[in-house]
Amino acid sequence: MNKKIKKSAQKNLVLEPAIFSINDNEHEVFNEDSNLLIKKIDGDILYLDPPYNARQYGSNYHLLNTIAKYDTFIPKGKTGLRDYHRSDYCSKTNVRKSFEELVKNANFNYTFLSYNNEGLMSEDEIRTIMSKYGKYDLVTTNYQRFKADKTENRIHTASSTTEFLHILEKN
Repeated sequence: MNKKIKKSAQKNLVLEPAIFSINDNEHEVFNEDSNLLIKKIDGDILYLDPPYNARQYGSNYHLLNTIAKYDTFIPKGKTGLRDYHRSDYCSKTNVRKSFEELVKNANFNYTFLSYNNEGLMSEDEIRTIMSKYGKYDLVTTNYQRFKADKTENRIHTASSTTEFLHILEKN
């Protein structure tokens, strides 16, 4: 098979500094396993946007991770990937257990979960888990599907996808 680089991938990559405003707000940024971190933090609102499917973020966002880390690493394989953590949220066998553990341990008044209809967990599975820990609600929105490849190569052939916003008001 003869591989070709897409026209969009041949464009120049321009990195510009982010513009931050100096103010009195305080922010914290964490870089650790969410299921461990959740036991150390609390607040009013928790917004979750985990991977929906089996595609690991590390393999999809390796270039951004490399830019952010600004370190030296030894590229692996033909694609030059760096080593990355494999998430339980991308594993059909582990996702439900990890998600329930996260929700159970979350010390937040409200938890919002963004997920879609093509995720490893079904709408009913998420509802069942979240309902154990408080008042549950759901809001849905339909979107036209993003297609990065040819239609005949797609696993999902639907032209639209449903985005779910699962809402939990914790007891």
